[in-house]
Amino acid sequence: MNENLDLNSQTVLLDSEKAVLAIAMHSPKVNFEILTQLEANDFSIEPHRMIFEAIRDLNQNSQNPTITKIADHLQQKKQLEQVGGIEYIGEVSSYFYTDEGFEDYVEIVFKNSIGRQLDRAVNEVKRLREAKSPIDEIFLVAQQKILDIKTEIQKDDAQAIKETVVDVVKKIHDLQNTGSSINGVASGFKDLDNITNGWQKGDFVILAARPSMGKTAFALNLAINAAERKKGVVFFSLEMPKEQLVQRVLSSVSAVDSSSLRTAQNLTESVWKRITNGAEQIKKLNIVIDDSPGLNVMQIQSKLRKLKRDFEIDICFIDYLQLISSMQSRMDNRQNEVAAISRHLKKIARELNIPIVCLSQLSRSVEKREEKVPLMSDLRDSGAIEQDADIIMFLYRKAYYEKKEYEVFDDSQNDETDVIISKHRNGATGVIKVNFLRNYGKFTDRSKNS
Repeated sequence: MNENLDLNSQTVLLDSEKAVLAIAMHSPKVNFEILTQLEANDFSIEPHRMIFEAIRDLNQNSQNPTITKIADHLQQKKQLEQVGGIEYIGEVSSYFYTDEGFEDYVEIVFKNSIGRQLDRAVNEVKRLREAKSPIDEIFLVAQQKILDIKTEIQKDDAQAIKETVVDVVKKIHDLQNTGSSINGVASGFKDLDNITNGWQKGDFVILAARPSMGKTAFALNLAINAAERKKGVVFFSLEMPKEQLVQRVLSSVSAVDSSSLRTAQNLTESVWKRITNGAEQIKKLNIVIDDSPGLNVMQIQSKLRKLKRDFEIDICFIDYLQLISSMQSRMDNRQNEVAAISRHLKKIARELNIPIVCLSQLSRSVEKREEKVPLMSDLRDSGAIEQDADIIMFLYRKAYYEKKEYEVFDDSQNDETDVIISKHRNGATGVIKVNFLRNYGKFTDRSKNS
C-alpha cells in the first residue's frame, strides 16, 4: 500500500469502502476474507454499514450478493431508502474491477475505523471529566475503551487438517532430533516436565496452596529455572516489593540462608563469595519484576504487551489472583469479579501466546477437614477458575499440619512436598514429590536431595 496515501481523506475513504463492498459482491474468492476481517461498524457511513450487513446475511444464507438480492434484502428490512435505493447499490457495485490488492482497501477502511474508535474514547473521557466523575473511574473507562479497540485485522484461523498435520509431524520430528520431550517452557523439575512437557503457549496455569506452603517460593523457582534456560520471564508481584523478592531469589541461587541475608549477620568471607557469585548469576537472567500494587487485569494486559515486545517474554507469573483489583467499581460480588479476572487472564495467555502461571489462595475449608489434601473446590472466591485454567496445581506438605502450635521449624530440615496436578486439560494428572529447603526458599527434585 502507498504509505504516502492520505488515509484521512474522506474521498479516498469512501472510495475504498465502495471498492471493498464491490469486491465482496463480485468475488467469491475473497468474499469470505472481507467478511471475517471487517465488521459493519468499520464503515464510516450508515449506507455502507447496511450494505455490508446485507452482503453478510446473504452469504450466511448461501446466496450470491447480487445488486437485486441486496436490494430485496434491504427492502425487507425497510432500509433500502436509507442506503439511497437500488441506484446507490448499483453505484457501489460499479467500483469492482478486480479483487487484486483488496487488502489495501481493507487496510484503509480498518485504519480509519481505529481512528474513529479512538476519537469516541477521547470524547467519552472528556464527557466524564466535564461531569466531574471520580478520576479513578475515568482512568478505568479510558483504559478499557483503548484496550477494547481491535488494532489488528482479524485473520482467518481456519486451516485444513492436511495442513495442520504437517505442522504436528514437524514438531514431533524436531522433538526427536533434540532428544527432549519438552516442547514448552521447562519447569526445571523432571517429574513435573514429564507430565506437562513444559508450560505450553497460551496455557493458563493455577498454582494454589494455603498460606506458608511456599507458593511464592515455588513460583520463583519456576521463574529462575525458565530464565536459566534462556527464556524471558516477567513476575508480577502484587503482594511483595521487588527488593524482598530479589532477596529470596538471591538466597535460592547463592544457597545462603535467607535469615542471614535479612539480618546481614554471620556473613563470613566464604558466604560473601557465594552472595556475589549468586548476584552475578542473577544479572544474567532475563527476569523482569513488576511490583506495582493493586493492578487490575487491564493494566496487566497492557504491561504484558509492552514487556513481550521489549524483553521477549516467554512466560508470565502473577502473585496472586485474589490481589488483582476489580476492573469495575460496582461489581455485584467478589466471586463474579474473580471469575471475570480469571477469564480475562486466559484470554491474555491466548492472545499473547505465552503461558501465564497465576498463584491463588485456597479457602479455609481445607483446615476444617480431617483430610487436608486440597481439592479444586477449595479454590478461593470462584469455581470459574476450575473451568478457565488449563492446569491446576496444588502444593501440599504433610509436615505443615503435623507441627505443634508453638513449635519452631528447624530451618535446615528438608520437607517433602507434594505438587498435586488436579487438572490438566491436555494430559495426565498426578502427584510429584519435591524437597523444600526452607532456609533457602528452594525446591529441588527429590532425586537431587533426598
